[in-house]
Amino acid sequence: MTREMEALYAELFEAAGLGRRIGEKIAATEGQTQARWQTMWIIHEGAALTVPQIARRLGVSRQNEQRVVNDLVDDGLAELVDNPDHRSSPLARLTTDGERALLGINRAAKRSNQAIAADLTDAKVAQLRRLLAAFTTSARAQHPDV
Repeated sequence: MTREMEALYAELFEAAGLGRRIGEKIAATEGQTQARWQTMWIIHEGAALTVPQIARRLGVSRQNEQRVVNDLVDDGLAELVDNPDHRSSPLARLTTDGERALLGINRAAKRSNQAIAADLTDAKVAQLRRLLAAFTTSARAQHPDV
């Protein structure tokens, strides 16, 4: 089982690296980076969130996420608004330009995903997703501190 786990991790690392490179290419279609795309996605998908909440959801440091959000704000793609629950931690939301950029990136991602999925059946994709979810659940149970 040890060799198979090592091979699994090697595949996961390769897939993650390829996914990041593809993500950078897709985000670049709208002049963005993958980090900015991920942040815009989280802001768009969730209720209004603070920078620390966004950072936790993405698994990155608050400082790094603050830099990404500040860049989005500087470029007019996001804005920080008053947070009625916490005066010193404003809520981030996308502007109309940010929504438009995110829509463009997501359209490019959909085309990419469809092209990749053309080589796989829906059943194979679902099986892979279930297996990855089971792997993640097991890994979290063994390492609850991360």
